[in-house]
Amino acid sequence: MNIYDELLHRLSSKVRIRNLFKDLHLEDIERIIQRCTEVKEEKQQELQIKENRLQQKKQNIEEIRKILDEKGLSVSDLEEVIDATPRRRRNVQKFIFEYETSTGELIQWHGSTTGRLPKEFQKFLNRTGKKRTDCVVENIS
Repeated sequence: MNIYDELLHRLSSKVRIRNLFKDLHLEDIERIIQRCTEVKEEKQQELQIKENRLQQKKQNIEEIRKILDEKGLSVSDLEEVIDATPRRRRNVQKFIFEYETSTGELIQWHGSTTGRLPKEFQKFLNRTGKKRTDCVVENIS
């Protein structure tokens, strides 16, 4: 049982609450009740703010619908324009790199000039002082 379930279990019965607070002074209980009340008020304010934002969004949507109606457009017209707009793709060039392991074996690896490297490739670069671009054998992009 997690702490949330345990708390709900303890606070769901008057008998359990009495047992939980039996050794507390009245001032301590009042302080706890005051803090719980403050938390409740904060929660109510958060809900009110969310409700206001939702209401504002609904009003904005209604205004946009009116403008679309005045212009003789529909939401599907907007979707057509958005779909027709070309999206930019990330252009990452891919290369084939060749490096030598510490055992003398030649390895070819394909990847880009940015990002993580295989450990052996990184060791090779550190050992030889070369840059990644120095090991390019072929451009495959």
